[in-house]
Amino acid sequence: MHPVLLAVGLAASALLPAAYIHAVKAGPRHIWLRLRLVMVMSLSALLLVTASIGVVDKMSLALAAPALAGVYLVLNYHFERRSVNKLLYGVKGRVHSITLLSSPVPAAFTVAMTGRVYATTELYRRLEPEEAAAIVAHEIGHLEALHPIPPPLFVTVTAIMASILAAGIIDLLGQGFTSLVLVAIIIFMAGIAWVVFNWTWEHLADLYALDAAGAWSISALYRITGARPEEPRLLSVYLDAAKCLRPRGGRGVTVLVNPHPRPGYRLYLLEKIAWQGEGWAQLSSQW
Repeated sequence: MHPVLLAVGLAASALLPAAYIHAVKAGPRHIWLRLRLVMVMSLSALLLVTASIGVVDKMSLALAAPALAGVYLVLNYHFERRSVNKLLYGVKGRVHSITLLSSPVPAAFTVAMTGRVYATTELYRRLEPEEAAAIVAHEIGHLEALHPIPPPLFVTVTAIMASILAAGIIDLLGQGFTSLVLVAIIIFMAGIAWVVFNWTWEHLADLYALDAAGAWSISALYRITGARPEEPRLLSVYLDAAKCLRPRGGRGVTVLVNPHPRPGYRLYLLEKIAWQGEGWAQLSSQW
């Protein structure tokens, strides 16, 4: 264990929600760049915490990696067996294939490892066609936001980091009460960094959908969430980040972790970009 790297990584993780607030509440100019910067900061914090683990037991690492791969395979099987059709969407000059799932839950999501986008039948029943297309554009935006890094490479590197971190935590278990406290702190702060990364990723996907589908992306978010625009506040953001670490689930589509920002925050940023002066033009130029 390298205490200096760990201390820096934990401190960086603790500051990430504040950095997220700054990125969201600042003006529309360079919004894409600010959100990408917070993404990089989040991954850097995770990298520092992972590097602080040092050399891990090879057996622990060997056990951690298959466990993570197993989770991915189970989820992939769970989604594929509900597939009922394929849809083709043209978004910003490119054709994308969308897998339609049979589910009573109105949802759409992306599996970055395979680059696949999924949408449920209930989504199309509940929304207007243009709104459903905006949701699909949002999911495609998740893949585009990682550019120029190929999504499978990103997932592979992230999985390696998670495996090393999990192996290090396994090594720390059973070394007394102090080690248990340290493990809890590491898991919590690494979780916060991962949550903030996904929050900014979600906003980038929203902005991509806004650029591709226009105001339909805002209409779809209103319809699917029932939320209203809400300005992010420091305490609320920290509490939301902690709450996002709880496992969530639903009928038809199961989610292990739900690292989405509050819908009101998403609407706050989208409406600010769409309706403030040259915000939309600034957005188009950044993509």
